[in-house]
Order: sequence, then C-alpha cells, then structure tokens
Amino acid sequence: MSLPPALRNRRGRPRAQGFTLVELLMVVAVLAILAGLVVPTMGAADRARLRAATRLLAADLEYAQAESMSHGGDPRLVVFDARERSYRVVAASTPDVPITHPGDGQPYETRFGVGRAADLLGVTFRRLALGGDDVLGFGAWGELDQTDAATITLALGDREVTITVTSDTGELSIGEIR
Repeated sequence: MSLPPALRNRRGRPRAQGFTLVELLMVVAVLAILAGLVVPTMGAADRARLRAATRLLAADLEYAQAESMSHGGDPRLVVFDARERSYRVVAASTPDVPITHPGDGQPYETRFGVGRAADLLGVTFRRLALGGDDVLGFGAWGELDQTDAATITLALGDREVTITVTSDTGELSIGEIR
C-alpha cells in the first residue's frame, strides 16, 4: 500500500512523524503564558487566606473584650499556642478550660487549618508581643491587662500582617499585608 503524497517527502520516502521546531516553540510559549497567569493567582489566594485569618482573630479578640466587659468579675483571656498555631478564649478563673463558643456551642478554641479555621491551613503566629507571656487579657472596661500595646503578627509563607491592640482602650488596628 502506497502512502498519499502528503505523507511522503520529496524523494518519495515516508515523512518522519513528529513536531517541527516552530510547533514546539509555540507550545512552550503558551505554557509560559499560562504559568505566568497561575503564579499571581496563587499569591492572591495566600493573601485572601491571611486576610481571612486576620479577620477571624480580630473578631475573636473583640468578642473576648466584650465578654470581659460583661463579666467584669471574671474577665476573659485569649491564650495563644504559637507552636500549635492555635488560641482559645478562657475565663480568668478557669484558664485551662475554653469558654463555650456562642455560635456552635463548642469550646472556644481555634486552630488554623482545623474546624472553623479549616480553610486557613498554613497560617502561623510569626510574633506575639503580649507583655512577656502568651496570654492577652482584657479588663472590665475593655482595656488590656498590660501597660504596653499588644502585637500579634500572623504569617503565611513570606507574607505577614500585624494586629495591634492598644493598652488603654483595647482598640484593635490591622496593618497592611506585607
């Protein structure tokens, strides 16, 4: 059986099946463009995850502050465990037992990458400046239980963001993601 002319070279021999250099270069160029689009998207996902972790922690700190103001005789503390990437809200009278979370009735404990923070896998505490310990406490007026402002720096990969809590009012401010 003879090959059609399109599959034979000038000498009548069968053409080699394969790709030309131009075809290979086009494929490489398309892959490079696609890779250039995917990498920035991954960075945006990390930023969004870090922003979500910051909002969650800020909301939990504000809840602990409000609870301290409601329970002035037994203020609330936020106990951090940087190694476990977790924190819990406790009453000062029972610092080893988390209070009950109002949303789900479970212990008020948060670990990045688990449970209600499952989508925040990879977020860590880069720095905790809490007055020399791993506990942030609020007084009956919402003020901190320490004289200096508290700072909590969350990180994901090479990005980080810092939450600052003023000592006299307990006001929270969230820095820019760097």
